[in-house]
Amino acid sequence: MNSRKVCVLFVDDETNVLAALRRMLRGKCSDWEMRFTDSGFAALALLEESECDVIISDIKMPGMDGADLLNKVKDKYPSMIRMALSGQVGLNEVMRSIRSVHQYISKPCKAQELIDKVEGAIQSRDILVDPIMQKMVAEIESLPVIPSVFEAIESELRSDNPSIKKIAEYISLDVGLVAKILKLINSPYFGLSSQVDSIFHAITMLGLESLKALILSTHLFSMYNEKKIPNFSLNRLWDHSFRVSNIVRLICECENIDKGIAIQARMTGLLHDIGKLILANSFSEQYAEVIAKVSKTHKSVYDCEMEVFGTSHAHLGAYLMGLWGISGDIVHGIGRYHQYTDFDFSIPMLVSIANTIDHQCVVINPDYARISFQQNIHQDGKHGLLIEKWVNYVQDNWDGLDEFRALDADLLAQLRS
Repeated sequence: MNSRKVCVLFVDDETNVLAALRRMLRGKCSDWEMRFTDSGFAALALLEESECDVIISDIKMPGMDGADLLNKVKDKYPSMIRMALSGQVGLNEVMRSIRSVHQYISKPCKAQELIDKVEGAIQSRDILVDPIMQKMVAEIESLPVIPSVFEAIESELRSDNPSIKKIAEYISLDVGLVAKILKLINSPYFGLSSQVDSIFHAITMLGLESLKALILSTHLFSMYNEKKIPNFSLNRLWDHSFRVSNIVRLICECENIDKGIAIQARMTGLLHDIGKLILANSFSEQYAEVIAKVSKTHKSVYDCEMEVFGTSHAHLGAYLMGLWGISGDIVHGIGRYHQYTDFDFSIPMLVSIANTIDHQCVVINPDYARISFQQNIHQDGKHGLLIEKWVNYVQDNWDGLDEFRALDADLLAQLRS
């Protein structure tokens, strides 16, 4: 975190709420510069004088409500972290604000919960250090989705008897939809006491009418144009993400890993490449250069991204998920899985292993070099034997995975050494 104080602006028309915030956050005075104001107009005037790192606004306010204020802040100060602190609100208010709000915090909230939300978003900057990239990611309001998946969902929603189960299955076929729905489900509209990290739980919580409002409001999503980067396939990216999530699930099952860790590890596997959506959609020309470099040099996508952008899809994805309030363990896993070398059964280790197994056992793209297991991970023969055991467990327990191939002889020799 920067040595200077983090500047946080609180906006609420109720003076007693502002007074309560002052009292409960008194302990952060040495770390945060805090400003308090009672209207959207006053907040914009304060920002004219000096920008802040974070703005936290109530949604229901007279004159200019929180949705209007945060939309104006997004347009004028796009790199600012924007949070809504509000009591339970209607779905229409959530839909009006969702494009401009990074995170929702429900009233009443405990001091530590609020502190954790702010510091989690601020600390995610440590993952993505380039200010230009930080600004670009903070501006993102939608993620590209696979057109065929979106069309299938729309068709089911417009049928006479739409099935939530079918819609859930379709949504789970697109990482952009998964990420956006996780963000929405944690809004104050649903008034949940704890964060929801399971996509199936989230979809069940949403219900049919809310799903319709979300999915049919197409401005929340952008259709991905495959012509932007002909050699980059959103479908192929999803297939890989789905397999990694399931490989993680099977490893956790094989090792009887704690259920809570297993759920978060699976979600991390699902979202681990979400930064590639950002790069492909927002920087298509440069990302086409990355894909061409991968094909020509047979270096990894990660290495080629670092050469072209100075950062990677892992860093970008982790930063966006951190801004959107996805749990810190998932953010940490997304940001670190590519360079993780400890064999500690943590989320980044599980995703790193699962990702490498998929690269080794499935031809993801014939132009891509196969990612190798990190040296530190199998420096002990026991680690290599465990990895071999997990690959065999995946093969034995995942019906219909026809494209999965055996580890080659050279790699097996390394793992057994």
